[in-house]
Amino acid sequence: MSEPTPMMPVREIMSVNVVTMPPDATVLEIAKSMASIDIGSIIIVKAERAIGIITETDIVTRVIAEQKDPKTTKAKEVMSSPLVHITPNTALTEAMRVMTRAGIRRVAVLKNGSLAGIITSRDILRWSPELIDIMVESLRLKNEQGSGVVEEEDEIIAYGGVCDVCGEYSIDLALADGEYICEECRS
Repeated sequence: MSEPTPMMPVREIMSVNVVTMPPDATVLEIAKSMASIDIGSIIIVKAERAIGIITETDIVTRVIAEQKDPKTTKAKEVMSSPLVHITPNTALTEAMRVMTRAGIRRVAVLKNGSLAGIITSRDILRWSPELIDIMVESLRLKNEQGSGVVEEEDEIIAYGGVCDVCGEYSIDLALADGEYICEECRS
C-alpha cells in the first residue's frame, strides 16, 4: 500500500469484510452479532443489495430510548435508510466530506451497485490524521463562501435503497418532497 494522501481512493483502506444481515433479523440478533465481532454497525442486505445500516446509535435511539422490544423489533423498522454511499474510487477527503455533511461516522462503499466495503471516519483518520485539519479548514472556507455551496455539497451525498414511488432498488435516489425517488421516477 502506498503512503496515504488526502486524494488516495478509499479502496486502499476500506474494510472489505462487511458484516451483513437481512431486514427481518431482530435487533437482538444484530446487537449480539455486533458485540461478538466488536463492530459498531451492520449493513442490512435484501436480495444481495445493501438497503440500510444499523449502528449502535440506531439501537440506542430507535429501540432502547423508545422502549421497543429488541427480541421482536426487526432491522427494517429501525435501520437508517436509504443508505449513504460512495464508490471505491472516492478520495479520502471526499469520503470525509460526505460523512461530515451527512452527519455520519461510517459510509458504505458500493461498486456497480454491489456492496464492496465500508469505511469509517476512524479508518480515514488512522491512515491520514492530517485530514482533520484539511476538513476543518475546508468546511470553514465553504461556510464563508455562502449558501450556494450548500446545494453543491448536497449533491455529493449519494443514497441507495428502495424508491418510495416504484419500490425498485436504486443506487441513485434523490430526496424530493420528503420521498427518496429513483432517477427513472424523477424523469
